[in-house]
Amino acid sequence: MSLEHSSSASGSAPDEDDAALTDSAIFALTTLVGGDLLDPPALDLGATRMDESQLRLAASVFSNTRDGILITDANAHILDINRAFTRMTGYVRDDLIGQHISALRADEHPHEFYEEMKLRLKNRGYWRGEAMTRRKNGEVNTDLLTVCAVHDAFGELTHYVSIYTDVSEIRESQQRLEHLAYHDALTHLPNRTLLADRVEQALTQAQRHQRLLAVCFLDLDDFKPINDTHGHQTGNALLIEVARRLRELVRAGDTVARLGGDEFALLLTDLSGPDEAREVLERLLASISAPYELGSITATISASIGYTLAPGDAGDADTLLRHADQAMYVAKTEGRNRCHLFDADSDRRIRSHRESVARILQAIDADELRLFYQPKVDMRTGEVVGAEALIRWQHPEKGLLGPADFVLPLSDHPIQIDIGEWVMGEALRQMSVWQAKGFRLPVSINIAGSHLVKPDFVDRLRDSLARHPDVEPACLELEILETVALEDITLVSNIIDRCRALGVQFALDDFGTGYSSLVYLKRLPANTLKIDRSFVRDMLDDPEDLAIVEGIVGLASTFHRTPVAEGVETIAHGVLLLDLGCDVAQGYGVARPMPADNVLGWVAAFKPDSAWLDSLARPWPRADFPVLAALIEYEMVLAELRRGVRDAKGRYRLSAPMGNLRENRFASWLAETGISRYGDLPLFHIIDEIHKQALRTRVEIVVRQARGDHAKDEELHSALQQRVEDLLAKLRQFRDVVAQAPEDSPLQRRA
Repeated sequence: MSLEHSSSASGSAPDEDDAALTDSAIFALTTLVGGDLLDPPALDLGATRMDESQLRLAASVFSNTRDGILITDANAHILDINRAFTRMTGYVRDDLIGQHISALRADEHPHEFYEEMKLRLKNRGYWRGEAMTRRKNGEVNTDLLTVCAVHDAFGELTHYVSIYTDVSEIRESQQRLEHLAYHDALTHLPNRTLLADRVEQALTQAQRHQRLLAVCFLDLDDFKPINDTHGHQTGNALLIEVARRLRELVRAGDTVARLGGDEFALLLTDLSGPDEAREVLERLLASISAPYELGSITATISASIGYTLAPGDAGDADTLLRHADQAMYVAKTEGRNRCHLFDADSDRRIRSHRESVARILQAIDADELRLFYQPKVDMRTGEVVGAEALIRWQHPEKGLLGPADFVLPLSDHPIQIDIGEWVMGEALRQMSVWQAKGFRLPVSINIAGSHLVKPDFVDRLRDSLARHPDVEPACLELEILETVALEDITLVSNIIDRCRALGVQFALDDFGTGYSSLVYLKRLPANTLKIDRSFVRDMLDDPEDLAIVEGIVGLASTFHRTPVAEGVETIAHGVLLLDLGCDVAQGYGVARPMPADNVLGWVAAFKPDSAWLDSLARPWPRADFPVLAALIEYEMVLAELRRGVRDAKGRYRLSAPMGNLRENRFASWLAETGISRYGDLPLFHIIDEIHKQALRTRVEIVVRQARGDHAKDEELHSALQQRVEDLLAKLRQFRDVVAQAPEDSPLQRRA
């Protein structure tokens, strides 16, 4: 009979079976209320019958307790269960009554577990511990189980009472508390405490197995502007995504931890050598730098990583992490988005950097900074169209210092904002001085990314313009790095629009290094694209750089932007740029940066080189760009042929750009675009034939060398050299013919 269904409302005494069960219920109540088990010998279950109130109490405990109660006979056959047991396990009475209690076992415990339980019940009358129980749905759960042996007045075993307490919630709470104690609440990564513990363990293992480990400190670059501009919710979403990317790239035995803010740490274990650590960190940097889609916002950031290797770097976890932090600071000062290995000189460099910051702040206050101006000219018209303001430091001991000596190492430091504000104010002041002399010269200044995205930048720019009302805002151009613009296209585009509303112009500096998509270029309302000097400088010798410059000029034309070439070092650079359609140049081939006092005199005396004025009246047709590229490529080929370089096997090294008829891009132009545009020009067919002969000669050389036949090496090499020389002469002639054709001629109309 079940206690849950017994009733004493009639006042009748319970029968013997009921009495036994009520006695068992009293035992359960004693266990629950007392908290500790009574000593079984002290429990006299059969001495007296309970009165009505005792019966009700026992029945209430059995029915209403949150713990599951199961009663068996002396042979462990189930006699009754309470409602709590049903809620916990899913079993109802009919499922279990008469069943042996072993039906509930999960078979997760060894045989010795149950033997120990039986022995303890026999000797002490009770057993308490954790036991795994199978639920009706097949799941296995761990419960706190208390089993009591119940004896009658004569000491005979009559029943077992089992009390099941579900400790899963308690365990979950404990686990949550432990997780919070050792993990970051936002990203769920290990925190500093857990990281330190793992580092100490890893150090022991590394020393034992003679393997390396790396402790790394990672700090996000330019996270604060994103957080300040878009709010903490966006910032938190970005941190969560960074954490996810880091976890995905490290191995199972490694640790990624968040130390707070935008600072993370990594523990890389079981490394074969220093190169392996750097390879892992380089992959991490690449992953972090990929764009982040945060709702309606696309953000791009980078990271600076410092790391140290142990056991080479001796010390505990705190020491290693401090060294990694110092190395990270060096990575930031060296340009960000890189990793740096700690060494003994790191401390000295850090101290030196901090001293430099303090000294530059002092230089600003002491009026030691200067602006030099490098003119920009339109090579086609000979007009001076502007100048770029470039900072210098007139150091009292070291003399005149360029930006590489003091500005570039501080690219990630807030002092860049102080420098930027000084440059803006000084440039406007100088423009006002020139304006008073009747001289109007547009000036461009460089703005650091951290300065541009500062929330009050537009307001400060407006105030600066207001202090110089005689300067036209359109004469001020702000140059920002393309890479900065791409970090947060939406934010930067909005700032540019607000500045342009004041009349200020914008230029994308070092264009071509940031890999802008056409969509990004469309969204960036900049007036000017400044072609990075590295492409311009080498375009006379490198066909790939030439192709990049041509492509940027084409993009500028498509999007109605003005291309400006930096790094124009020679007259030849300017001539080729004019051919490509880039008229505005800046560089040593035009003028070196000069003090403000020299600018007016230089402008008055400037005369463009006659080669520029005599150059094409019109840009070279874009459809015929392969002709210009061929001139560069075959100059390279000819130089190589003249050197007559051989490999270890005595074979002539032949320039790759020639390829064969199928691979050569100039050959493709001859067979397609060229024949359709210049097929009626005899010179074109001469060029085509010489080119084919040159390629065939090269192929013959390659085939013979592959067979080991070197009998005609000298003869074929001389023939190839002569044909390349002839080809270059005819290409130059062709270029002049096309360039000098009158605008209304059929030839020019086709071009």
